[in-house]
Amino acid sequence: MTTVLVTGATGRVGRHVVAGLRAAGVTVRALVRTPELAGLPPAVELIQGDVHDVGAVRRAAAGVDAAFLLWPSFSADGASQIVPLLPSRVVYLSSLSAAEGGVWGEVEQLLRDAGKAWTFLRPSGFAVNAQAWAGDFRAGDTLRLPYPEASRSMIHERDIAAVAVLSFVNPGHVGQIYELTGPEALTQAEQVATIARAVGKEMHVVPLVEDAARQAMLDQGADPALAASAVSYWASLVDNPEPVTTTVAELTGRPALTFAEWTREHADEFRIPSTAEVAQGYVDALSAGRLDEALAYLAPDVIRTAPLESATELKGVDAIRENARRLNTNVEYLTVETLGPLLHSNHFATRLTFTQRNTTTGAQSQTTKLSLCTVESGHITREDVFYHTPPHA
Repeated sequence: MTTVLVTGATGRVGRHVVAGLRAAGVTVRALVRTPELAGLPPAVELIQGDVHDVGAVRRAAAGVDAAFLLWPSFSADGASQIVPLLPSRVVYLSSLSAAEGGVWGEVEQLLRDAGKAWTFLRPSGFAVNAQAWAGDFRAGDTLRLPYPEASRSMIHERDIAAVAVLSFVNPGHVGQIYELTGPEALTQAEQVATIARAVGKEMHVVPLVEDAARQAMLDQGADPALAASAVSYWASLVDNPEPVTTTVAELTGRPALTFAEWTREHADEFRIPSTAEVAQGYVDALSAGRLDEALAYLAPDVIRTAPLESATELKGVDAIRENARRLNTNVEYLTVETLGPLLHSNHFATRLTFTQRNTTTGAQSQTTKLSLCTVESGHITREDVFYHTPPHA
C-alpha cells in the first residue's frame, strides 16, 4: 500500500487515520474543503474540494491505491456518482445500524455494486459525541437529556482509526464487516457521571422523553427526520442496550479504550479554562499553524478588529475564518516566532512574527503583529490586532 486517500481527514476519526497511516509509512492524500485551515502535517498532500464534488473526488483519487471513505451526510444522495470514482480498495466508515438500511446501508451496497475491494467498519456511538455536553458542563450543573437510561457501548475514535489503519496495512481484511464498540455499555446518565467525576463537579440530569426530546433536538438545529429517528433509537436503548463486541481487542491485540479513558483525555473541554490556559492554547495553535484549533478558543460572537486587514470589525468565527482564507491565498508559512502570552487579569497579549513565501512569485517576507485579547467564560470574546509590519496580502 503506497498512497491512501483520506476523506474526512480533518474530522474526529480522520485525523487519527491520517496519523496512523503516516506512522505505518503510508503516503497520505487528503481531500479537504480549505487546505490552508486543515492543520495536517506538511507531508500530507492536500486536495481542495468536497466529497460530494465529482471533479474534486476525481482529482483526489487519481493515482492512489486505496481510500478511507467517510460519507458526511444523513442521505446517500450523490453517492452513486462518487463511489465509482474511488480506487479499487475502500475502507468505509459505516455504522452499527447499517444492517437495518439507511444511508450507511445504501453506501455499503453502492460499494458492493461497484465491485470495490471493501472493508466496512460499523462502529457504535462515538465517545467524542459527548463533547456536545461540554457547554452545559461549563455553564452550570444541569444537563437535559433524552432518555438518560438509554445504554450505549461508546467507542473511542482512536480505536476506530486503529482498525481502519490495520485494514489498509495488513492483509486479509478485504470483504470483512467489523462491528466496533467500546468494552462496556453505559447509560447516558452513567456517561454524565463519568465526566463529572473527571471534572470534579456534580451534575444533575433532567430526563427528556418523546415530544420534549424531539423538540430539544429541533431547537439545536437538527433535521426533523433525524430528530425523530434519534429519539426513537434512544428510547429503544432503554430496554435493549447497544451490543458490546470484542472486535477491537481481537484486531489490535489490546483492550478497547474505555469511556473513562476518553473522558480523562478530554476532561479539560468540560471545565471553564483559565485565561492563562486559553492564552497558551491559542498561541500554541497559531504557532503550529493549526488555525481550526486556534479558532476553537474564540467565542461564537467574538469581535475582531484589525484595521490593516479589514476596514470594519469582524463579528463571529465564520467571518474571521473567511478573512484568514482571503489573507492566506497563495501563501505558505515557513516559520512563526512568538512572544508571550503576557497576562493581565482576563486579558492577554502576544506578538507573532510570521515568515512566509508567496507560492506564485516565490518571494519571502515577514509580518509582525501584536494581538490584544479579552477572555470571558473560557473563550476569547475580543481580539484587537496591531501590525508592526503590514500583512502580506
